[in-house]
Amino acid sequence: MNQIQSREQKLRNLILDNYVSLRQFAIAADIPYSSLTTGLSRGIAGMQFDTVIKICKALNIEPLDL
Repeated sequence: MNQIQSREQKLRNLILDNYVSLRQFAIAADIPYSSLTTGLSRGIAGMQFDTVIKICKALNIEPLDL
């Protein structure tokens, strides 16, 4: 469980290092804000693959980096 929390926290920090807010990132990445916040709170493993890909593209990272 700690690994999942740290992965989501790492992703949240990465987003906020590059964007003013999670909402701004969701708009830029063309994903629903609710999907982003749910994934960050419940775990990105449960997110749709397309959403994870959009997140990675917007942050210029590879999915395996997560």
